[in-house]
Amino acid sequence: MVRPTRRDVMKSAAAITALSAGRLALGPQPTASAETAPADGATWTGRSPGIVSMAMHIHASWSEGTGTMQAHLDQATRTGIDVLWWTEHDFRMAEHGYPDEIHLNGASETVNGVVWSWAEKTTGKLAASSVAWDKTMASPADASVPGSVHLTARSAGADSASVGVEGSAANTVDQRSVYDQTITVDVFPAAVSPHNYLTVKLTTSWRPATNGRPSGEYTLTYVIDGTESRSHVRHGIDGVIRVPARQGQWNTIELHPEEDLHRFWPDIDARDAAMFNLTLGAVSEQERPAEGWFDLLRITRPPRTVNAPLEKQAELMRGYAHRFPAVRQYQGLEVSLVKPTHLNWFGPSITMPSFAKPTPTADPDPNAAYAVVDMIHATGGLASYNHPFGTSHPALLSSAQQDAMRASVAASVLADRAMGCDILEVGYPSRGGVDLDRHAQVWDVCSRNGLFLTGTGVSDDHSGQDWLGQDSNFVTWAHAGSREMADLLPALAAGNVFFGNPALFAGTLALLVDGAAPMGSVTVSGALTRNVRVLADGLPADSVVRIVQGTVDGAGPSVPEPGTSFAQLPASQFAGGYVDVKVDTSAPRFVRVEVRTPAGDVIALSNPVWLLRDDPAGGIPATRQVR
Repeated sequence: MVRPTRRDVMKSAAAITALSAGRLALGPQPTASAETAPADGATWTGRSPGIVSMAMHIHASWSEGTGTMQAHLDQATRTGIDVLWWTEHDFRMAEHGYPDEIHLNGASETVNGVVWSWAEKTTGKLAASSVAWDKTMASPADASVPGSVHLTARSAGADSASVGVEGSAANTVDQRSVYDQTITVDVFPAAVSPHNYLTVKLTTSWRPATNGRPSGEYTLTYVIDGTESRSHVRHGIDGVIRVPARQGQWNTIELHPEEDLHRFWPDIDARDAAMFNLTLGAVSEQERPAEGWFDLLRITRPPRTVNAPLEKQAELMRGYAHRFPAVRQYQGLEVSLVKPTHLNWFGPSITMPSFAKPTPTADPDPNAAYAVVDMIHATGGLASYNHPFGTSHPALLSSAQQDAMRASVAASVLADRAMGCDILEVGYPSRGGVDLDRHAQVWDVCSRNGLFLTGTGVSDDHSGQDWLGQDSNFVTWAHAGSREMADLLPALAAGNVFFGNPALFAGTLALLVDGAAPMGSVTVSGALTRNVRVLADGLPADSVVRIVQGTVDGAGPSVPEPGTSFAQLPASQFAGGYVDVKVDTSAPRFVRVEVRTPAGDVIALSNPVWLLRDDPAGGIPATRQVR
């Protein structure tokens, strides 16, 4: 291993820039406005021109969870992210097969093939309460499906107390965007007044502290207390709307959450919100009994075109661009109803795909996933093989279980050649009970078998509350000349990216083979020894750089092992910016590097280079060739 001179460092940096398709260096970026300026100490120190930071898997108010575009953009600004890719779930944006008419004739019912359930929920101190599914009482509008929920509540003192039922649906399809949404529900108030009443409560998405209001989930509580006029009262991030309804008879009440959010808080974009939770309740104050029935809940919106949700998202992006000018936004999409995994779509021509089933369930036919990847490629986009160990977040499994999972997943990914995807999500500190090392080993199995996949680090964040502090916080940095998609997509396709934990790593990583081939390249040479220059700066003083080498022998799915070996260098050896590593290429190899803490935790990873002796059977992808 050869120590560099300063002149060598400068020449290598220039080569990396030049080899990134001749792209121009990123110029000065706009600063955040006063409203969205990061808090002291919350920003990164920044990187060299030509390095673009990307949050590549982000969900806001069209997906399950409490996230908003506003919250994510606030976090992106505070953490110095250059580019944010919106990757909402396709079927959630489309509300494909979502329950739209719930009859409230039992604690559970099936609507459009989806199970909708109600769970009892209480607040405060109750002297008496009941939740009963009443088959003898039904709204005239729902006579064909008799039944309703009967709620009674009496508080144990002056303070309010309540009983209610909280709705949920399989695969969280009860959560949906509120834009253009209308909710109607039939209600029979039996005993109500300003101190004992019925409620429909909507908890909507989380937002950062804004205009003197605290951060949190904004709520809308619709009160049925026998009044005959509508009124609106705001308390911080909670809005109360009194809805006219006559006591002792069935009433159909109509709710418009988007309009009410805008009326209460005109400074937020009400379209950027989801109905995260819906609860029907009876509330008692001063020991006064509240009683009533609810029936026939309908959630509708006007007819719209297939791509209307994407068009609405684009409108929001344009509006937020003025409030968060330091962050470039791009539309992506997570295609989610395919097997064996979800697929992220990155590219210039995002459209809503078709769905094979009328219900929001995945098509088990792998040809559906292949077709999606083909469609993405046909539009000039890139496809990402997402979270290979699944979508759950359990505690880490035992080492033996993780190893078994790693072998199984690696064999599967290799057998179907990652469905033809370009990208593999690697950078998860933990997902599906499997740690980061096993995620990287799946990637190494692919590299061993000549499956040239760009590894990325992502958060798959659905909340927008703590990008740096949360457990899954990885981002991806591209060697690209600008934030333009025309520069970012080639860098991703070529594997000229690195990824890691932005709270612990503020440096850069790159590889350069024989002074000519940048990170991600696949090269062929008959030489017995080749030089891989490992460029690394901004390393934590106590960190180490682990050089990962592996054979490229095409062992196949029956041998789902990474076949790697390791060498470790202290950060101090990179004081000059790089170290040259002589690699034995008497047999074909791949090489990548990791930055690790003294405890062994991985905080940054490069993409590999492949050092082959012969052309691979399938040829070298054009994006990875060195011309």
